[in-house]
Amino acid sequence: MTDDPTGGSWVAVAASGAVAPGEVVEATLDDLDVVVWRTESGVPCVMEARCPHQWSHLGDSGAVAGEEIVCLTHFWTFATDGSGWKENLDGRRDRKGDIEVHPCREVAGEILVRRHPAGGNP
Repeated sequence: MTDDPTGGSWVAVAASGAVAPGEVVEATLDDLDVVVWRTESGVPCVMEARCPHQWSHLGDSGAVAGEEIVCLTHFWTFATDGSGWKENLDGRRDRKGDIEVHPCREVAGEILVRRHPAGGNP
């Protein structure tokens, strides 16, 4: 755990080497299930593990497609900022429910998530 000048802290959720580009890994942040994943270009992301559509667990049903993660249950897609989309048969992307994303960074071989001072998350 490392200190944050705003009074929060950064907590390790995964080793950097445990999450390859295009991979999704399950983790726990306090009592919250999260997934740690990397875009194909290698950007790490930590988000709530449950798809907001029908609560499918992205650790089981999530797959990385380029710079997004896709819930393979009903093909909702989420960007690293948490915005949710679904592509229709004509290729149009319609906005859907968003998913909670937790601020993360990589330091000294670990993926860290920011925790707020009261122990809660953003």
